[in-house]
Amino acid sequence: MYNKKLLINDGLPPLTTDAFDKLRANISVPDCRTLNLEVFKKEAVEHCQKTTVNKLVGFDAFPNHDIVAGCQQYIDNLISKNGLTGLQIFEHDYNYYKKLDPTIKYVTVDTLDAGKPLLIAMPFPGHLGTHREMEQILKVCNEKNIDVHLDCAWLVSAFDIEFNFDQPCVKSFAMSFSKAYSLHWNKVAIRWTREEDSQDTVTILNKTSAVSRLTVYVAKQYMEQFPIDHLCQQYKDEYFKICKELKLRPSNIIHACFSIDRKFLYGLQKFFY
Repeated sequence: MYNKKLLINDGLPPLTTDAFDKLRANISVPDCRTLNLEVFKKEAVEHCQKTTVNKLVGFDAFPNHDIVAGCQQYIDNLISKNGLTGLQIFEHDYNYYKKLDPTIKYVTVDTLDAGKPLLIAMPFPGHLGTHREMEQILKVCNEKNIDVHLDCAWLVSAFDIEFNFDQPCVKSFAMSFSKAYSLHWNKVAIRWTREEDSQDTVTILNKTSAVSRLTVYVAKQYMEQFPIDHLCQQYKDEYFKICKELKLRPSNIIHACFSIDRKFLYGLQKFFY
């Protein structure tokens, strides 16, 4: 029997496990100054593509790979380049944007402005899966010459998602290890870009090797012990059992679900830890 009191209604934290904690407790970080960042990038890019629970294609159209301090740095870099008001954002995306600007004006498919970049999470927080209008959004962005940047922080904790990154409008995307391994305390992510921007801060930091090798080393330990979709492989069946017993509506995200009427989102971390 599952206890409904374990539902988290004030956030959607990633799943964590005893195995993750055991690894964290036993990591002894050596001198990492000679750690090869280029090798790590290659390994991380390949690692993220080895998901067995999603069907993701189109990676080859994005040959430029950079290390970022989680998807948060990816997002902040886009904000620093464009300003928050210089980006288009949909309602029910990452609540960080609302915290930055409580009066933020969201866009809809019908109000997307030509030539103004769109930053959108994929999967989308408010839908706990691919945005329900994603196909139409990409169609409009292609027609209006709108650059699209995808925050894929939750894609590593998602299942049953099919997506082709190689859409003409998609210019970049990033995946973090935080939700895959509960590594929010050691933020590392990989950014894919279609074109290299030599005046971009993330590009400059990577070109000059100004990246924390300590955090990269820790992420590498998790990559070597667990597949990118470990949580979904391990707990997907139990996830659906929890939702069925507690009369909750399942989603495509292993750490979250809806109330039956879709009015509330609940975090499930405490059921697995």
